[in-house]
Amino acid sequence: MNRESRHRFFLIRHGETIWNKSFRYQGSSDTELCENGREQARKLGVRLRTTIPARVVSSPLSRAYETARIIMEHNDSSVEIEKTPDLREICFGIWEGLTPDEVKALDGEKLVMWRAAPFSVMPSEGEALEDVINRVSRAARNLIESGMPGEVTFVIAHGGSLRALLAVMMKFDDMNITWRMRMDNCSITVVDIWGGRPSLHTLNDTHHCRALDERSAEALSFPL
Repeated sequence: MNRESRHRFFLIRHGETIWNKSFRYQGSSDTELCENGREQARKLGVRLRTTIPARVVSSPLSRAYETARIIMEHNDSSVEIEKTPDLREICFGIWEGLTPDEVKALDGEKLVMWRAAPFSVMPSEGEALEDVINRVSRAARNLIESGMPGEVTFVIAHGGSLRALLAVMMKFDDMNITWRMRMDNCSITVVDIWGGRPSLHTLNDTHHCRALDERSAEALSFPL
């Protein structure tokens, strides 16, 4: 098979926020990028400058949309960014804004259960698992069915919603498998769809974030 027969998806987690730095659960809270997060997005934009997407979709939450906007400011494409509510982060209910230690004190038993199987139990007042799967599956169908062989699609969202999207796209039987995979801030995970068959190409690539400057980010030579 050649590259003209694949549809390539770049699953991109948003850049760093203040809450990421302080290890607070964000979920549906609309936090913004910190300056380091914006710099991560700039470096990724430079790296992806000549990777031309046919479509760019983003969670509507500020940290994801700003990441998408910064990336596309550097891209040679003029495609518009689409906000897709189905890609918003999983709602973490009463945990949002809290550190793990604070959650442990407030809702310790549920935290232990969630860490063992994140897609099987949700935080108190959080989003139901069925609702998460339904909306992310809706997004996956739209993304796959609307694309054409040879195209590239950028998807900018969150650690939880992207893990769910990856599990749906890869047709995993156990959604919790993806929580054993890291998705760091501003990381790239690449999934190829070949005639309806998924293939995981790249997972949690953050080489651009460690580039000393934009020129070295642009000069990254390993293929995507």
